Amino acid sequence: MKKLNFAIILIGLITLSLKSNATPIINGSKTRPIDSAKKAMVDPVCKMKVKAQTAKTAVYNKVTYSFCSENCKQKFVAEPAKYIKNKSRD
Repeated sequence: MKKLNFAIILIGLITLSLKSNATPIINGSKTRPIDSAKKAMVDPVCKMKVKAQTAKTAVYNKVTYSFCSENCKQKFVAEPAKYIKNKSRD
């Protein structure tokens, strides 16, 4: 009887230690969307890097462009073709 109780306790402890060392699959998938949202974009007007969540945006020809400031956004809205040409040369 003592050997059986000891074996059950030992199996329980081994199981707990294996579970604590395991890497959960769910946590890996949760971090990917957050990381992709933090990627920096480039302002087509001044070429400055802009964080995606804080950027001003405008859509031109079904493409969303991000800007560092309202001033750069207004310049782009006034003459979008001028800045799109510059972007294709770089």
